[in-house]
Order: sequence, then structure tokens, then C-alpha cells
Amino acid sequence: MEQRRNFFAAVSHELKTPLTILKGQIENMILGYGDYQNYDKYLPEALNEAENIEHLVKEIIDISKMESMDLGNTLQKVSLSDSVTDVIEKVLPLARDKNMEIHQNIETDIIISVNKILWEKALSNIIGNAVRHSPPEECVFISLRASKDGYALEVENTGVSISEGDTEHMFTPFYRTDKSRNRSTGGSGLGLYIVKTVLELHHMGYGIKNTQNGVMFFINIIASVYR
Repeated sequence: MEQRRNFFAAVSHELKTPLTILKGQIENMILGYGDYQNYDKYLPEALNEAENIEHLVKEIIDISKMESMDLGNTLQKVSLSDSVTDVIEKVLPLARDKNMEIHQNIETDIIISVNKILWEKALSNIIGNAVRHSPPEECVFISLRASKDGYALEVENTGVSISEGDTEHMFTPFYRTDKSRNRSTGGSGLGLYIVKTVLELHHMGYGIKNTQNGVMFFINIIASVYR
């Protein structure tokens, strides 16, 4: 309950800024203040701010639905390798724009029982983050490792690191490691909170850690495995 209260308090704070900006732009255009008479310049900016708010509200609604969701009959048997391949295809254009390579190393496939839509949403956020937050010409390595408790899906992106002070807050809603990044460059700030919500629904462990070459996100897959 406390986590939910904190989440909605953060949401209210995060929505306040874009709504204030949008309201100010519209009021100034109506009143015709200075350069705001140039509707061709400010209407597209207002529309963009409205679209950002719309996207944020949609993610908030999705999270609210997820948090009270019973996966129940929504579970499907899914090939881990196929689901990773599908997500890689979606983020390839961004990787190519940055001249980055994505290496998939899943030699032994496993079948997992998941809500396919939510699972691929979480994967998209994880792999997409790995590409977005790496410098150009770096690499993303995706691998599956067997462990004594099951399997670990690992997504490592090179050329970056996370400060120790930031690591414990990575799954906090709207937390951004680079305080200079705003919404236009840093996303909604809900990506990893969505990942956390999805993985906890599936009873999967997860975490982020620094490696010798970069940063690794890992998912522990245990009870969901079907041989």
C-alpha cells in the first residue's frame, strides 16, 4: 500500500510540469503575448507536450492494471529464444542508427510460461534501454546461462557504468541517473518500474549490476520453465 501511495505521489509530481508548460503555451497563444502570436511555431510544441502527457498517462494506466492483475489464464508457453529475437528486430533500427551490434547467444532454448504481451513489453524495455543508454559503436550481448536454481537471461551493454549510489534506485518511478536529462531525452521514467512490475507478476528475480565491460541486466527464470 505504501509503495502504491509513493507511486501516485511521484506521478502527480511528474505530471505537474508538462501540464503547466502546456497550459502556459495555450494561454499565451490565446492572449497573443509576444512571439506566441506565431501559432505555426507554438502549436506543434503544444501538441508534442500533449502527446508526452498522453503517453505518460497510458503507461500509468497500464501499470495500475498490471499491479492488480491475476495472470491466471493469460499465461502461454513461449520460446525464450523466439521472444528475444522478436524484440531485437524491433530495436535494430535504433542500434543501426548508433552503429551498434546486438549479439544473441542463446544456444539452448527453453520454453517459459508467461503473459506474452507483458513479457515482451518488459524485454523491449530492457533491450531498448541497453541500446539507448550505450555510446555509439558499442555492443549489446544477450545470453542465457544455466545456474543451480534454473536459468539467467543476461543483457549486457558495453561502454557504460552505473554509480553505486544510483544502483539501488534504478527501479524507482521517474528516477533518472543523469539529472540533466529531461523527459524528451530520458523517456517517461517508468520503463524499469514497468519491468519490475512485470517480472514480479511472473515471480522472476531480477537486477542490474556493473560488469568489467559495462552494465548487465539479469533475470532469474526458475518456476516458469517447462522442459
